[in-house]
Amino acid sequence: MNGHEPFSILQYLIDQGPQEGQEAIKLPPLGDLAKKLGISRGKLREDLIMAQAYGLVEMRPGDGTYVQPFNFYTAIRPAILYSIACDKQNFDRFYHVRAQLELAFWDQAVRKLAQPELDALGEVLVRAERKLSGRPIEIPHLEHRELHLRIFGRLDNPFVIGLLEAYWDAYEAVELHRYFDLSYYEQMWSSHRQMIDAIIAGDYRRGRDILLDHFGILENRLQGSDST
Repeated sequence: MNGHEPFSILQYLIDQGPQEGQEAIKLPPLGDLAKKLGISRGKLREDLIMAQAYGLVEMRPGDGTYVQPFNFYTAIRPAILYSIACDKQNFDRFYHVRAQLELAFWDQAVRKLAQPELDALGEVLVRAERKLSGRPIEIPHLEHRELHLRIFGRLDNPFVIGLLEAYWDAYEAVELHRYFDLSYYEQMWSSHRQMIDAIIAGDYRRGRDILLDHFGILENRLQGSDST
């Protein structure tokens, strides 16, 4: 094994792990695997614990250890949440990354949406608007996450999808959905409806323009919250 590898089992996981479309693959018993790799059982267990933290394996007590299919989101989520816990301004920095990602991949993503996805987006809008007009009012933060992720859900790029999923975990971690008044949410969801209407009409450029303005709504509120 190469001394520069973060843990000694990494190359074995790469060689033996599931290929695209395959399910998780069970590893040999730890004793057999340690002997095969030429390391102690204790060192192997340490490496597997680290690999599990990155989402590379799943250790199932009483069953064994399984190599998992690649999932970028699982690998980056802890680092992003940790960075925000260390410095809350990192959320604002990550927000800008997310905004640029959505704008850059907008056209590619929306052109892949089929009727079932468009119907699902409409249902998300209805649920959110019902919450905002209800008594008592409910903040549709789960619908906010679902709507944006559904727009990009057919994009064949696990790195973009992983970053977008991690963004919404970060969003919930800093509890943005508790910060603003009702007028903000009404404005936000009016923007969402215009955006989805543009997608359904096939006017993808207008949809992207609305998305750009949409990001300005939160940007203005983030700047305003610095003084509160």
